[in-house]
Amino acid sequence: MGKPDFDPYFSHWADIAARKVVAAHPRETGDDRPIVCAAGITPSGVVHIGNFREVMTVDLVARALRDQGIPVRFIYSWDDFDVFRKVPKDAPQQEMLSENLRRSVADVPDPFADQKDTPADSYASHHIASFESSLAPLGIAPEFIRQSKAYRAGTYAEGIRKALFAKDVIRGVLDEFRKEPLAEDWLPLAGFCPACGRDDLEFTWDGEWKIEVECRDCGTESTVDLREGGDLKLPWRIDWPMRWAYEGVCFEPGGKDHSSAGGSYDTAQKIVGPVYDGWAPEYVPYDFVRIKGRGGKISSSAGEAVTVADALQVYEPEMLRWIFASQRPNSEFQISFDLDVIKLYEDYDRAVATAYTPDDGSKKDKKRQIVRRTIELSATEPIRIAPEDEPVRVPSFRPLSMILQIYDGDVDRSLAFYEASGEVATDAERARFRVRAERVWNWIIDFAPDEFRYRIRETPSTAALGGEPRTILERLVGVLEGEPEIAEDALIEHLKTLCEGTSLGPKEFYPYAYDLLIAREKGPKLSTLLTAMGSGRALPLLRAGLA
Repeated sequence: MGKPDFDPYFSHWADIAARKVVAAHPRETGDDRPIVCAAGITPSGVVHIGNFREVMTVDLVARALRDQGIPVRFIYSWDDFDVFRKVPKDAPQQEMLSENLRRSVADVPDPFADQKDTPADSYASHHIASFESSLAPLGIAPEFIRQSKAYRAGTYAEGIRKALFAKDVIRGVLDEFRKEPLAEDWLPLAGFCPACGRDDLEFTWDGEWKIEVECRDCGTESTVDLREGGDLKLPWRIDWPMRWAYEGVCFEPGGKDHSSAGGSYDTAQKIVGPVYDGWAPEYVPYDFVRIKGRGGKISSSAGEAVTVADALQVYEPEMLRWIFASQRPNSEFQISFDLDVIKLYEDYDRAVATAYTPDDGSKKDKKRQIVRRTIELSATEPIRIAPEDEPVRVPSFRPLSMILQIYDGDVDRSLAFYEASGEVATDAERARFRVRAERVWNWIIDFAPDEFRYRIRETPSTAALGGEPRTILERLVGVLEGEPEIAEDALIEHLKTLCEGTSLGPKEFYPYAYDLLIAREKGPKLSTLLTAMGSGRALPLLRAGLA
């Protein structure tokens, strides 16, 4: 076999998808037209972390294309000209929203208007703004397209007209997957009444550009000239291939529900050629994302959907990207907010360390290469890891969570502790420390199990110790009084001999110390707890046990 015509370093699934896109759309030397990659969703409720998988899938493939020297146009369609069909359970103003069912999502008033200084112009705009702002920290910047504006501006007039001329072809395709065939006089049209805004309409086409519209709800009759825009659109299964052709889309993923036999991708690829003389883009189906502890896929209408902004409260931007980048699109996975967060951070830190370990000619090089490429794609800005590069150091999640709790969530004091130990020394490390510390503290406050949380006592215990526990405590107090600025390594040596001459061991004595310090039987490593607290803070609490 000959050598591959690509750099084997680019071995991530996104790189493989990018090569397929290039192969399907070959380019001549000097061709600088961008490859169009597309994603989109209907903002009919909270745009949640499951929806983010589509955006992330496209961003990874777009990044892979750019890394191969291909210019890319990444478009994201807000399908806000779709029908508002269901009121999310956790949305405010339920009655108002119910009154707006069957209207365009773009025309439903913002139910959150009284909760903010600058209300959005619609329900759709509220959710759109929230999602778009959450993408910025992740380095994702698509070209956003509001489909309500495009349709109402007449942008797709020719696309609608072509569908009308090819209505019999389209009906034949759709009937292949329907139990009951469409009526002979069916027209590939949808839209909203200009008077009441609802979607129960009858259409009559004049054979060219004009559509007579009658609303079954309010009886309003109107005429729409497609060239002037208005409130008409194509149904989804025709709208999708029309936009493929209009934008020249070369890559677009789709959810599991769109990817099944007879699903919207199936019908769209049968429509796009005959009707629009276009092509179906290279396609990657993606599976659901679930939230740890909840059954079923995430649903905006069910309420309490987890957003990208929610996830960024706990996960660093690069790490959130890595969680998605390290999974194949067709694999289902979970976003965790419980104790698994600690393991995920440990796995991520281990992956970063592996990525920055130079190859040594061993069998591990291939694994390092894959991990390295995944870390590159997880960066918020394009990077290429060179052999001489080193990662920015950052404390591990678990010990950082202990230090933060010792300092009651004070990031500055926690940072000073790590600077004193030499674990944080550069401006880059300080900046990275703050990013992680903020998320660790958010997790402790909002998600950590009770047994993981602790606080330093604000008032000393009133229970004095007796017997051997008292003897050992006196020794510990004596150590701290004798060396108020004792380093942790030195304290560890003292702790090894603290229980000598008694029938107790550290396992039996430490619960007494923890109770005096944090009112619990267990806690962080005692030497770390004492040195982080400092003798000035620890001694008054320990001496209470000798009162």
